[in-house]
Amino acid sequence: MSKDELRIEVATCVRMLEYLGLIDFSGHVSSRFPETESMLINSWGASRHGLGPQDIIEADLAGEPIEKNVKLPSEVHIHASIYRHRTEINAIAHLHPPATTALSTAGKDYVPVVHHGAIFAKGVPIYDDCGHVNTREKGDALAGKLGFCRAVIMRGHGAVVVAESVKGSFFGSVYLEDNAKKLLEAYKMGKPVALREAELKIGDRIWRQSQFEKIWNYYLEKSGIKFN
Repeated sequence: MSKDELRIEVATCVRMLEYLGLIDFSGHVSSRFPETESMLINSWGASRHGLGPQDIIEADLAGEPIEKNVKLPSEVHIHASIYRHRTEINAIAHLHPPATTALSTAGKDYVPVVHHGAIFAKGVPIYDDCGHVNTREKGDALAGKLGFCRAVIMRGHGAVVVAESVKGSFFGSVYLEDNAKKLLEAYKMGKPVALREAELKIGDRIWRQSQFEKIWNYYLEKSGIKFN
């Protein structure tokens, strides 16, 4: 995939996550560009509601801009640190998902309770700091808490989802919040019934490109987002 094509994919992901209410005016999505060991990420000032490929800018893996006269998101170190710690990860989404965040503020455990929640079989740890991750040290601490999981929740702040591709990060973001919504309702009624060990094993079969494409194309058509 060319850099221009990747800019379109990142911009599309941001727009669809905003359409779904999973990010707002300050969420961001990035993708590693392996050829130059850099990343493409939406700029600080561009409105997530009307963002386009021209708003996707390039930074190095130290969290510094490569292009001139651009402003990176203040939490670019979320992305830079995870890319340095996880060489297999090529896409990261920082979200502000309502149900997922609400669970963290109540001190409730995040456990998989629905079929697609099995993709989080390794768990979703809590980064116990609601502040901005705006330094390398904080980025490294968040990456350490994430470990080799697919997502980490930032208490009272939001969440981070990682994947091997942009479409994978979108898929993970959708189902992180979908599971959280069901889990939140279950907590209201009593004790949630988490997926059994045998049920969790399906997670690796769900986590595949054909599923990423299916969910991506559904929301792409539903949202009407398209770049020429």
